[in-house]
This record gives sequence, structure tokens and C-alpha cells, in this order.
Amino acid sequence: MEHGLLYDIGIAIITATLSGLVAHWLKQPILLGYLLAGALIGPQIFAVVHEPESIEIISEIGLILLLFIIGLELNVKKLLSSGKQLLVTGFGQFLICVGLGCALFSVMGFLLLGEKNDGLYLAIMCALSSTAIVVKLLYDKAELDTLPGRITLGVLVVQDIYAIFVLAFQPNLADPSLVPIAKAMFFTVALTVGGFLFSKYALRWVFTSIAKNSEMVLAVSIGWCTAVAAGASALSLSKEMGALVAGVSIAAFPYSIHVTAKTLPLRDFFLTLCFVSLGMKITAPTPEMILPVTIVVLFVILSRFLSIYPLALSTGAGRRASFVASLNLSQVSEFSLVIATLGLNTFKHIEERTMAIILYAMAIMAVLSSYMIRFSHPLFLLFEKYIVRARPEAQAVSEEDAKDHDIVLLGFHRGARALVDALEKTHPDFLKRVLVIDFNPVTLDELKRRGIHAVFGDISSMETLEHAHLHHAKVIVSTIPDILLKGVDNHALVRIAKAIAPHSHVIATADDGDHEKRLRQDGAHYVIRPHDLAGERLAVMLTDAKWFGDVQEQIVG
Repeated sequence: MEHGLLYDIGIAIITATLSGLVAHWLKQPILLGYLLAGALIGPQIFAVVHEPESIEIISEIGLILLLFIIGLELNVKKLLSSGKQLLVTGFGQFLICVGLGCALFSVMGFLLLGEKNDGLYLAIMCALSSTAIVVKLLYDKAELDTLPGRITLGVLVVQDIYAIFVLAFQPNLADPSLVPIAKAMFFTVALTVGGFLFSKYALRWVFTSIAKNSEMVLAVSIGWCTAVAAGASALSLSKEMGALVAGVSIAAFPYSIHVTAKTLPLRDFFLTLCFVSLGMKITAPTPEMILPVTIVVLFVILSRFLSIYPLALSTGAGRRASFVASLNLSQVSEFSLVIATLGLNTFKHIEERTMAIILYAMAIMAVLSSYMIRFSHPLFLLFEKYIVRARPEAQAVSEEDAKDHDIVLLGFHRGARALVDALEKTHPDFLKRVLVIDFNPVTLDELKRRGIHAVFGDISSMETLEHAHLHHAKVIVSTIPDILLKGVDNHALVRIAKAIAPHSHVIATADDGDHEKRLRQDGAHYVIRPHDLAGERLAVMLTDAKWFGDVQEQIVG
């Protein structure tokens, strides 16, 4: 009995859902579940979907729409306004990783130039990290807005820009002569500029006129994606690159938020189709693949620490932020699979063996990354203790300075910021006694501009706090809740503070009454419960007759 495309897509979605549920229950990356689903229904195992045409159509639809949505989230203006930490680390990382990869894979016997470019493809693919995996895991850890998180996101954005150029030049990688590359570059610039101009002067009016019709917003967005993809194909560029340009051209303008909100629900659906179709192409593992896959996995991790770590460190990011950002980006990108798919099926630049190596490496790295990112801060402490054996990260604080600043804030998150803002308004002279210890250079620069004494240091390290002469403090304050602390908690901070400065008064932050009781047993003199304080303040407002009467009058009026 013959089945059509709709049947194959239905089987792919059902299997992906079941496999994704299993991955979720086992606390593994959902992406791994999708790849496994594709392998199960593909021709290598159960052959439920075995028509190559169906597989290619599913893959192409998924890739085109996935890249369009990635483009929607790629804000070039924001990238250009980023600081040197993001720009230096982002643009340098890719070049260093590709250079190291070319050297390694050529030694392993993979060709860099000629009809087959397996070595060059592997070098490029190993230099790109997974946006889908990293953003999801950092979001779950609430680390997107930390310094390592911002460096990580900045590098991912720059990698996407490099990927655009790779897609533009990919048709000519087998024959990298000047004329085809110049031609591809010209058409890429023309397509991008044309897309931006049309988006600015025509799409702006179209989206304004249909803003209240969500169905039309979605339809026009997909139509725009299809049109630019077709234009790219007519210019001998990849359709996938055209879809990316379509998304980027919308992302640069104010109405992009509206378009993104309407199209984002499609992202997970097409991620499913894209990775299931790639899973269908996974070949049966052979003993000969164990060594190259292992080398690729180790190379991805090592190359990140040979590129991101020194570059971020050179821009003043600090050892912790540099280490965590390197660890965050230690995996293979979904973009790499796009490049590999085009190289295998469309341009015939690589062999199936290379595709299989990168697929298995990506699956392994997806699992490893989920654990490395989850335990990034404990891993940093091990790195500091057994590998670097470095002096604690803290700026020098003289004994006299420490005596003058007898109120120490451990970290500068929202609670500490609110405290400093309040003191600035009510008791500005009091700020002369405040010392802030934090490992975010951006925060330290801000405090310096405000005239508040602050030093760079890791508050989770007892040696760092001793180096900052914490024993002179009369009051030590921790305003960061445990959920936001990395590599330490309020219990540990209280014990460290009391060990270094037994005479000091320690103020800690608790989640509830039981937590407060335990912190007091550890030695905290006063415990803040932010949710309770907010509740008490709201209760006072709601029971204030005058305030409530004023609100009623405003509503009636």
C-alpha cells in the first residue's frame, strides 16, 4: 500500500511527540528525542517512512521555515551596539575554531579543497554552536541576563552572521575561484539590500494595514519568506539562505515584534520536522565511526576553551564568565546540520560518512551540554581548584579601604541595587561606607560611575572574600535569592561570612519561614523574605482607605 506525503508527515509528528515525551521524562534534550524518532521511522530501522522524496520535502520545508524564524530573532542593530566583549569574542571564536579544525581534520585525512570538502565542512560545522539548545537551557537556569549569558548569546548571534556567509559561498566551496565567489557575494548583498528596502518601504505599510488580523500577518510572513527563498534560488543561492535573509530583513524594523509573536508558534513545529528528517538520514553506527566521532566531540569542547576563554578573558570578562561562556557553547549547531544537508544532497561536497559523524557528534554533545550547562558553576570551581590553581579573582583592597567600607554587599542584583538606590536618595553620605563585591564588569563600571566602591570578585570563594578583607566588615548583606546564586547559596554565604568576620552582622535572603529559620541557625542576624515584604507592602496599600478611595475615584472618573 502506497502512502503519500501527508501520511509520512503525520507519522513523523506522532513519533517525534512520543520520543520527545520520553526524552522529557528522562530529563534529556528534546532535540535528541526528535533525532531518535527520525532514526526509528527512517529506512535504517523500521522503514515506516522510506521514500527519499518525502524525506527531502519534509527536510526542506523544515529548514526553510526554521531559518526564517531564526532570522526574525537576529537583530543586527543590537549586535552592532554590543560592547567589545561580545564583538571580540564573537568574531574571533569562529575564525580560531575553523583554523584549528582545518588543521586537525586535514591531519586525519579529510580533504579541504577539491570535489570533496569533508575536512573544511567539519571545521566549519564544529565552529558553530546550537542556539536552540543553549537558549533553552540558559532560560531554564535563569542565566540569560548574566554576564556569561550575554557573552554566550552575543557569540551565537555572530555565529549566525558567519553562517549567512557560509550559505552564500557554499555552492562554490568545491571550486573556490574568485569569479564565482565574487558573483555569490554580489548576489548576496543585492538580495539582502533589496530585502531590507522592500521591508522598510512596502512591508511596513502591509503589516500596519493587517495588524489586527493575525491570520493575514502569518500568511504574509510565510509568503515573504517563500518569495525571498525563491529569489535566492533564482540567483543561484540556497533557498535556506533566502529564508534567513527574509527573517533578518523583518527583524531590523519595529513591526518585527508583531511578526515574531505570530510566527513563533511555528518554530517548535518546524524544529520537529527538521530534526526528525535529519534523524531519518542517520546511518547505522559502525566500529570505524567511534574514533572520528569521539575526536569531533573532544575537539568541539577543546576548541571553545582555546578560543572563547582567552578572548573573553582579554576583554575583562573574568575567569568565571569566560569559563562558563566557553562551556555554554560546547556543542554542534542546528545550523551545522543545515550546512551538512546542503553539502551532502544539493552540492555533493561531502560523503554520507561525514554527515553521520556530525549527526552522532551533535546527538552526543546535546546530551553532554545539558549536564555541562546545568553544572557549569560547580565545574568552574573544580577548574579553578585543580587546573588553573590561580589566585582568587578579586581586585586588591587595601586594609585602610576595607576599614572605611564596613558595609559589604555580596553581589549586586536587584535587591542590592534597590538598596543602593534608596540610600542614594535618603542617605547619600552613607554610600561612602559601602563596598560591593561582584564578578560582572558591566555592573562594576556602573557602580564606579556612580561613585560607589566596588571590586571584582567571586562571592562563592572563601579565599576571594578573605582577599577582599571581609573581616573588617561590620555588616555583610546578601540580597540575592538562592535560585539566582551560582555555585553557592545563602546558607554557604552566611557560614563563610561568619567564619571570616565572626563579629559582623550578617543579613541574608530566604524564600520562606523554614528557610529563614535555617539561616538564623547558621548565624544570620537578620533575614529578608522579599515575597513577604512585597505582600506586607501591598496589604498596607489595599487597606489604606485614602489610597483605595483615590483609586475608586479614578476608576469612576
